[in-house]
Amino acid sequence: MSGTFKKIRRRIWLVLNIGVVLWVLAGVLCLQVPPQKFWPAGFVAFSLPGALVFNFFFLLYWALRRSWLFVLPLAVLLLGWNYYARLFPINFGQELPQEAKTLQVLSFNTHMFNAYLGQTPREAEAAKEMIEWIAEHPADVYCLQEFYSKRHSNLYNTISKIGVRYNKHRFFSVANIDREKGDIGVAIFSKYPIVEKGVINFNKSSANRVIWTDLEVNGDTVRIYAAHLQSMSIKSEDIENTYSAIGNEESFKKEGRNLARRLRSGFVARGEQVDMLLEHVRESPYRSIVCGDFNDIPFSYTYNELAEELDNAFVEAGAGIGATYNGPLPFLRIDNQFYTDGLRAVKFETHHEMSLSDHYPISATYVVEPRAAETR
Repeated sequence: MSGTFKKIRRRIWLVLNIGVVLWVLAGVLCLQVPPQKFWPAGFVAFSLPGALVFNFFFLLYWALRRSWLFVLPLAVLLLGWNYYARLFPINFGQELPQEAKTLQVLSFNTHMFNAYLGQTPREAEAAKEMIEWIAEHPADVYCLQEFYSKRHSNLYNTISKIGVRYNKHRFFSVANIDREKGDIGVAIFSKYPIVEKGVINFNKSSANRVIWTDLEVNGDTVRIYAAHLQSMSIKSEDIENTYSAIGNEESFKKEGRNLARRLRSGFVARGEQVDMLLEHVRESPYRSIVCGDFNDIPFSYTYNELAEELDNAFVEAGAGIGATYNGPLPFLRIDNQFYTDGLRAVKFETHHEMSLSDHYPISATYVVEPRAAETR
């Protein structure tokens, strides 16, 4: 009787394991599907981390039972290692070549320096601390999303405090002007001269955009993109409302539909935006770094399209989970830096010490590789 029970249990676990394998395959396939053409694919791709985690548990389960069936989840792990690396890369640090030409880039969604929260002494001190942290960071280039500057404000005159005071070259594309006549948009500050610049506007009604600058870096030209793609538009109260609705079927369905609608809208918008961004990157005559707030996780069409053509600095030089969202949904990595051939990421850091925005800053150090003629 016990032998029969073991066989039944084994078959159930095998069926479940096969289901997870199919789940992984479906998720990987859906990463290739533009959400603007078939939006349900975005939700399947979004669930891929869960499938990868379950697959790992099945690997442990079969291994502990000393069953040959462990080869099934093992094959998924080996064949899909690139996707596991998106979750948890393992790097042991890289040494800089002697006399290497390097470029350090900081990317940070400043959340308007929390200007909308008010002007209490505590909030003003937090904004001041954030502005000073950026201004004094040793990076060569700053790419700042949801950047806020108000010329006649002692506190929020950020162009002056970050750029003018430290003699940095700058480009600020304004998307909105608030009631206090403060400018909101995307900014790039650089210690290297800006020789060309431009904006990728997605549509007239969208405040989201990408700006780019060509920098003269010690005899080389490097193009820097600072991107701010469509927000997920999910607020902390949306998450809280969904949690609190558990147990109330009617309310839970309502809140669930609201979340799904917001996610679907974001998938579609970002799918269109990343296609426009990549088209511009492909036409760049220079080595390029594409960084910013992409508002999408590594298991999305947005990230996948970028990762298929560009290297990711966190995957190549980072370690751990690398969560960049400082909000109610833990472990989300929605800020990234990608780069083209001719550059090599040797260091990556997520700055959890700066927790005053709803995003954590990220920085990466790149080696600007010598051109073929320079190596002869």
